[in-house]
Amino acid sequence: MNALLLLALAGCAIESGIHQLSRVDTFTQEPSSEVDILWVVDDSQSMADEQAQVAQGFDLFIRALEDSYVDFQLGVVTTDMDVDNPERGHLVGDPLWLTPEDDVLTLFPERVQVGIEGSHKEKGLAAAVEALTPPIGDGLHAGFVRPDATLAIIFVSDEEDCSDDFALEGLDADACYTEKEKLVAVETMVGQLEQLKENTDGRVITSAIVGQSWENDCSDNVAPGRRYLRAAEITGGVVGDICEADYSSLMEELGLAVSGVLSAFRLECDADPSSIVVTVDEDIVEADPNEGWTYDAENRMLRFDGVYVPPRGSTISVEYTVSGTCGELVVDETTAG
Repeated sequence: MNALLLLALAGCAIESGIHQLSRVDTFTQEPSSEVDILWVVDDSQSMADEQAQVAQGFDLFIRALEDSYVDFQLGVVTTDMDVDNPERGHLVGDPLWLTPEDDVLTLFPERVQVGIEGSHKEKGLAAAVEALTPPIGDGLHAGFVRPDATLAIIFVSDEEDCSDDFALEGLDADACYTEKEKLVAVETMVGQLEQLKENTDGRVITSAIVGQSWENDCSDNVAPGRRYLRAAEITGGVVGDICEADYSSLMEELGLAVSGVLSAFRLECDADPSSIVVTVDEDIVEADPNEGWTYDAENRMLRFDGVYVPPRGSTISVEYTVSGTCGELVVDETTAG
């Protein structure tokens, strides 16, 4: 099969006379019509202040949803997945999740403050998978994950994720760090969540309010949540620093993200970073980590920063030269010519 036929099958174009693969990916900032939101909250001893911060900033989060007229469902689960916890993976409260019909401004701040008597082995990724997938996901929680809704998962923790599939059972919490090779791969767990949206119009976005590094401004001993950060990186979610003194702007950003105003967009093909041209409503946006966009080649993710996040209703076009893979086509020096 010749290169031209391969290119046609891949849905890519050839620039005239250059024999390179060029492509334009287009995105629109359209509000989601439905979103199912799971807050995964660390309930260990050091988390009282952080839970209160989320509760205090919730009005900004919910305002972003209400401004989008999105049909939301809102649940909370803790990171306590110890084998002797009969409630592990269960949504907190009655009713199990909140909707626009409920008094969410009163009920959610109460619900998200889940207490501080949970396990010191915080297993947020495992809690999300347990809550949303069978047997609990289609049993006790049946109806929470709607087929075509966006599934937004927000992790809040001051420790690293220790989702181990009970491989560290009987060991103390230090094993989450000293024997981290026994933890379930983040990519595996994100893949389990994304399977919920196979053959649907929905998508999965994971975000994280976690420690960013061992050197931080927190008064408590906060560990970096690198596994949560990796999950957010894979899905294009929002990342916030749990050491922030005020979560207001972060809660607003999370509300916008889960309602469909995204700051990161996954390209269809691997892109040559030097070739990328980005426009928002036909205005060129320059590559700049502080005043524009950056490209994460590993995840094919184009990320906008701060005020440069495209506004609601805008159209984003990304033109680039393909490198690496595009569908079933592998682009090498021979193909690119």
